[in-house]
Amino acid sequence: MTPRFTISLLLLALAALAGAPAKAQLPTAPVIHVSVLAEPQSIAPGQQFWVAVQFHLEKGWHIYWINPGDSGEPPRVQWHLPAGFQAGEFQWPHPERLVTKYSVDYGYADQMLLLAPIRPPAGLAPGARVNLGGTVKWVVCREVCIPGKTEVALSIPVKRSAAPQSSKLFEDARKRIPQPAPAHWRARARQEKDAFVLSLETGQPIAQAEFFPLLPQQVENAAPQAAIALPRGVRLRLKMSEQLLKPIANLKGVIVLPSGKAYLIDAPVTGAGARDSKIKKG
Repeated sequence: MTPRFTISLLLLALAALAGAPAKAQLPTAPVIHVSVLAEPQSIAPGQQFWVAVQFHLEKGWHIYWINPGDSGEPPRVQWHLPAGFQAGEFQWPHPERLVTKYSVDYGYADQMLLLAPIRPPAGLAPGARVNLGGTVKWVVCREVCIPGKTEVALSIPVKRSAAPQSSKLFEDARKRIPQPAPAHWRARARQEKDAFVLSLETGQPIAQAEFFPLLPQQVENAAPQAAIALPRGVRLRLKMSEQLLKPIANLKGVIVLPSGKAYLIDAPVTGAGARDSKIKKG
């Protein structure tokens, strides 16, 4: 549990002791529903396929991104897979800024899918069924934060060959996953007193953009992000976190454009011993 999350829970406890309203009490019904889904209807020996851990949230509740912001913890999944199965890294959709009474968080409301690739062994026997499962842990918040844990599982048949299949649910989820920035983009940042000035050159003017830092305690989450359109991109002024006690060489994060597309950026910070350079390919 992070210090920020501990402080958040302490504030909530103090609020309750001070006479917090009834709506801040623990809910009597589930506020989150977690399941695991497979994109194909069947799998084939040695052929990679995609699964998703799906989070459905009741109105007003949210869960967290990799960097949760001012409070919270991201979901964790520990797979329980048959021998020879290998799971790849989860693909996180870009988050939203979630403003609560006590904090500004980075996370998800309504629904979120965590996608991951899984490769079965080449020697898997066709005609069988395999069981895939895992342990999922999370923190869900509104006026109160509730940690949760559940077991998820699915059973899927094995065929000698599986035709490529796609699901609209999975395709919609993929649209929210940040992509490597195009090779011609350039990102750089400079430190100005209590702020980072992040410049992104894309080749065309951008009126607005939103930046989500991958690492905590670098940017003040609650501070507005002033955007200035440039002839070939956009510039953002990001207030430095008061918790940042030493210079950083690179400002890494996700930039979300007005179109809804999101990209990974790695901007060298002037004055921290780094040079401006092209964004690294994914």
